[in-house]
Amino acid sequence: MVKIVTNLDDETKEFMIPENWDEVTVGQFTQLFDINRKALNQYEISVKMINIFSDIPEDLIFMMPVADFEKIAQVLEFTLTDIQGDLADSIELEGETYFLKKDFESLTMGEVISIETLINSADGNLFKVMDKLLCLFLRKKKENGKLETFKTDFMERADLFKKAPIGKIYNIFNFFSDGVSSSGTSMKESLPKV
Repeated sequence: MVKIVTNLDDETKEFMIPENWDEVTVGQFTQLFDINRKALNQYEISVKMINIFSDIPEDLIFMMPVADFEKIAQVLEFTLTDIQGDLADSIELEGETYFLKKDFESLTMGEVISIETLINSADGNLFKVMDKLLCLFLRKKKENGKLETFKTDFMERADLFKKAPIGKIYNIFNFFSDGVSSSGTSMKESLPKV
């Protein structure tokens, strides 16, 4: 994280800004896809991105000197690069290990309905609902070594997955987002530019 110091309304303020994908959470990443880029100009998109990554309120960003705004935008240039992450089929979060469900041929009706509902709610953009889709495909193992059977209360895990670093989740997510163009190149094209 990079500390940004700026003078806003005669008061010195400090904010932390991520400087690489490993410092961005799944929650922040999914918010990027809620930005309505068609209705905004490039500066407005940048303001929204800075707000997402730093929690600096938008009204304060509008008060920011241009030089400080440009300094933050320069730090966020990492968003134009591919997300690098380890190939893994599990992730540990808050002391629990969650494993990727790989047998997509044997989904339950609850899984099918949940997937369809989530995809429809996101207008087909899986990245918008990544945290919720992870609830369907990341499972704990039972004592017998098998993965948990899907239950609707798994959706309560979305808050946990929102906190995970995107670098640890991205490749796991890509494994089950088959059929969606999610290569680094198309990813760069779909992300708003600072």
